[in-house]
Amino acid sequence: MLAQHFYLIRTAVIALLLFFLPVIHSADAQQLLELEPESEPSLESLSQSTQTAPLPLGTLLDSDGKPINLPNQVQSSFEYSAPTLTPAEPSKATKSTKDTQSTKATKSKKLSRKQQLASREHVANDPNCRWLDKRMDQLEAQLGGKQDNAATHQADELSARQKEWQCLKCGAEGPAQNDHSNCQYRR
Repeated sequence: MLAQHFYLIRTAVIALLLFFLPVIHSADAQQLLELEPESEPSLESLSQSTQTAPLPLGTLLDSDGKPINLPNQVQSSFEYSAPTLTPAEPSKATKSTKDTQSTKATKSKKLSRKQQLASREHVANDPNCRWLDKRMDQLEAQLGGKQDNAATHQADELSARQKEWQCLKCGAEGPAQNDHSNCQYRR
Protein backbone atom coordinates (compact mmCIF):
# COMPACT_ATOMS: atom_id res chain seq x y z
CA MET A 1 0.00 0.00 0.00
CA LEU A 2 2.80 2.37 0.93
CA ALA A 3 4.63 1.51 -2.28
CA GLN A 4 1.61 2.57 -4.34
CA HIS A 5 1.55 5.96 -2.59
CA PHE A 6 5.24 6.47 -3.35
CA TYR A 7 4.64 5.46 -6.95
CA LEU A 8 1.84 8.02 -7.31
CA ILE A 9 3.89 10.77 -5.67
CA ARG A 10 6.92 10.01 -7.83
CA THR A 11 4.81 10.00 -10.98
CA ALA A 12 3.21 13.34 -10.03
CA VAL A 13 6.61 14.96 -9.38
CA ILE A 14 8.00 13.74 -12.70
CA ALA A 15 4.91 15.00 -14.56
CA LEU A 16 5.19 18.45 -12.93
CA LEU A 17 8.88 18.66 -13.80
CA LEU A 18 8.22 17.73 -17.41
CA PHE A 19 5.44 20.32 -17.59
CA PHE A 20 7.41 23.22 -16.07
CA LEU A 21 10.78 22.47 -17.72
CA PRO A 22 9.86 24.13 -21.06
CA VAL A 23 8.43 27.14 -19.20
CA ILE A 24 11.62 27.59 -17.15
CA HIS A 25 13.78 27.04 -20.20
CA SER A 26 11.92 29.66 -22.26
CA ALA A 27 12.17 32.19 -19.41
CA ASP A 28 15.96 31.70 -19.32
CA ALA A 29 16.12 32.12 -23.10
CA GLN A 30 14.20 35.40 -22.94
CA GLN A 31 16.55 36.72 -20.27
CA LEU A 32 19.52 35.87 -22.48
CA LEU A 33 17.97 37.67 -25.45
CA GLU A 34 17.26 40.78 -23.37
CA LEU A 35 20.94 41.19 -22.47
CA GLU A 36 22.74 44.04 -24.13
CA PRO A 37 24.87 42.85 -27.01
CA GLU A 38 27.59 45.38 -26.08
CA SER A 39 28.22 43.74 -22.70
CA GLU A 40 29.86 40.77 -24.41
CA PRO A 41 32.85 41.21 -26.71
CA SER A 42 32.17 40.62 -30.36
CA LEU A 43 34.14 38.31 -32.61
CA GLU A 44 35.70 41.26 -34.42
CA SER A 45 37.03 42.78 -31.22
CA LEU A 46 38.42 39.43 -30.10
CA SER A 47 40.16 38.73 -33.38
CA GLN A 48 41.98 42.08 -33.34
CA SER A 49 45.12 41.71 -31.30
CA THR A 50 45.98 44.51 -28.96
CA GLN A 51 49.37 45.91 -29.79
CA THR A 52 51.43 46.03 -26.59
CA ALA A 53 55.11 46.36 -26.05
CA PRO A 54 56.87 43.03 -25.54
CA LEU A 55 57.63 42.24 -21.92
CA PRO A 56 61.22 42.13 -20.76
CA LEU A 57 62.61 38.72 -19.90
CA GLY A 58 61.79 37.60 -16.35
CA THR A 59 58.59 39.66 -16.02
CA LEU A 60 55.41 38.04 -14.83
CA LEU A 61 51.89 39.44 -14.97
CA ASP A 62 49.00 38.76 -12.63
CA SER A 63 45.39 38.15 -13.70
CA ASP A 64 44.81 41.91 -14.14
CA GLY A 65 47.84 42.35 -16.37
CA LYS A 66 49.92 44.13 -13.74
CA PRO A 67 53.57 43.10 -13.29
CA ILE A 68 54.49 40.94 -10.31
CA ASN A 69 57.64 41.84 -8.39
CA LEU A 70 60.05 38.94 -8.09
CA PRO A 71 62.73 38.83 -5.40
CA ASN A 72 66.29 39.07 -6.67
CA GLN A 73 67.74 36.66 -4.12
CA VAL A 74 66.63 33.07 -3.86
CA GLN A 75 65.62 32.24 -0.33
CA SER A 76 63.50 29.54 1.20
CA SER A 77 60.57 30.32 3.39
CA PHE A 78 61.39 27.40 5.67
CA GLU A 79 64.86 26.96 7.08
CA TYR A 80 65.73 23.90 9.14
CA SER A 81 68.98 22.43 10.27
CA ALA A 82 69.08 19.05 11.93
CA PRO A 83 70.79 18.81 15.29
CA THR A 84 74.19 17.20 15.19
CA LEU A 85 74.29 13.72 16.66
CA THR A 86 77.18 12.52 18.70
CA PRO A 87 77.94 8.81 18.35
CA ALA A 88 77.15 7.08 21.60
CA GLU A 89 78.27 3.71 22.82
CA PRO A 90 76.18 0.95 21.19
CA SER A 91 73.50 -0.48 23.44
CA LYS A 92 73.66 -3.97 24.87
CA ALA A 93 70.97 -5.18 22.46
CA THR A 94 73.01 -4.21 19.41
CA LYS A 95 76.13 -5.74 20.92
CA SER A 96 74.38 -9.06 21.43
CA THR A 97 73.10 -9.13 17.85
CA LYS A 98 76.60 -8.36 16.60
CA ASP A 99 77.94 -11.23 18.72
CA THR A 100 75.39 -13.67 17.30
CA GLN A 101 76.15 -12.48 13.78
CA SER A 102 79.87 -13.01 14.30
CA THR A 103 79.30 -16.51 15.69
CA LYS A 104 77.07 -17.31 12.73
CA ALA A 105 79.82 -16.12 10.38
CA THR A 106 82.44 -18.33 12.02
CA LYS A 107 80.18 -21.38 11.70
CA SER A 108 79.88 -20.93 7.94
CA LYS A 109 81.72 -24.17 7.27
CA LYS A 110 80.36 -26.50 4.63
CA LEU A 111 77.21 -28.12 6.02
CA SER A 112 75.44 -31.20 4.72
CA ARG A 113 72.10 -30.76 2.99
CA LYS A 114 70.16 -31.93 6.05
CA GLN A 115 72.14 -29.64 8.37
CA GLN A 116 71.72 -26.76 5.95
CA LEU A 117 67.92 -27.19 5.91
CA ALA A 118 67.73 -27.30 9.72
CA SER A 119 70.22 -24.47 10.24
CA ARG A 120 69.03 -20.91 10.76
CA GLU A 121 72.33 -19.26 9.84
CA HIS A 122 71.01 -18.38 6.42
CA VAL A 123 67.39 -17.29 5.87
CA ALA A 124 65.97 -17.73 2.37
CA ASN A 125 64.67 -14.62 0.61
CA ASP A 126 61.02 -15.45 1.22
CA PRO A 127 58.53 -13.57 3.44
CA ASN A 128 57.32 -16.77 5.11
CA CYS A 129 60.89 -17.77 5.95
CA ARG A 130 61.69 -14.35 7.36
CA TRP A 131 58.52 -14.48 9.49
CA LEU A 132 59.32 -18.01 10.68
CA ASP A 133 62.83 -16.94 11.69
CA LYS A 134 61.51 -14.00 13.73
CA ARG A 135 58.75 -16.14 15.29
CA MET A 136 61.21 -18.85 16.32
CA ASP A 137 63.52 -16.20 17.80
CA GLN A 138 60.56 -14.84 19.75
CA LEU A 139 59.51 -18.28 21.00
CA GLU A 140 63.07 -19.13 22.03
CA ALA A 141 63.31 -15.85 23.95
CA GLN A 142 59.95 -16.49 25.66
CA LEU A 143 60.93 -20.02 26.65
CA GLY A 144 64.25 -19.00 28.20
CA GLY A 145 64.28 -21.90 30.70
CA LYS A 146 60.71 -21.61 31.99
CA GLN A 147 58.91 -24.79 32.98
CA ASP A 148 55.26 -23.75 33.32
CA ASN A 149 52.09 -24.50 31.34
CA ALA A 150 52.65 -21.61 28.90
CA ALA A 151 56.18 -22.84 28.27
CA THR A 152 54.93 -26.24 27.14
CA HIS A 153 52.61 -24.59 24.62
CA GLN A 154 55.46 -22.41 23.39
CA ALA A 155 57.78 -25.42 23.15
CA ASP A 156 55.14 -27.30 21.14
CA GLU A 157 54.76 -24.36 18.77
CA LEU A 158 58.54 -24.00 18.47
CA SER A 159 58.95 -27.65 17.46
CA ALA A 160 56.11 -27.29 14.93
CA ARG A 161 57.74 -24.13 13.52
CA GLN A 162 61.09 -25.93 13.25
CA LYS A 163 59.44 -28.71 11.23
CA GLU A 164 57.79 -26.07 9.05
CA TRP A 165 61.22 -24.40 8.62
CA GLN A 166 62.74 -27.65 7.36
CA CYS A 167 59.77 -28.46 5.13
CA LEU A 168 59.88 -25.00 3.51
CA LYS A 169 63.67 -25.31 3.04
CA CYS A 170 64.13 -21.88 4.63
CA GLY A 171 67.75 -22.66 5.58
CA ALA A 172 68.69 -23.20 1.94
CA GLU A 173 67.03 -22.07 -1.29
CA GLY A 174 63.55 -21.42 0.08
CA PRO A 175 60.16 -22.94 -0.63
CA ALA A 176 58.83 -24.11 -3.96
CA GLN A 177 55.41 -22.91 -5.03
CA ASN A 178 53.50 -25.94 -3.73
CA ASP A 179 55.49 -26.18 -0.47
CA HIS A 180 53.39 -23.49 1.22
CA SER A 181 50.23 -25.59 1.34
CA ASN A 182 52.08 -28.82 2.17
CA CYS A 183 54.18 -27.39 4.98
CA GLN A 184 51.73 -25.04 6.70
CA TYR A 185 51.50 -25.48 10.47
CA ARG A 186 48.03 -26.70 11.43
CA ARG A 187 46.87 -26.45 15.03
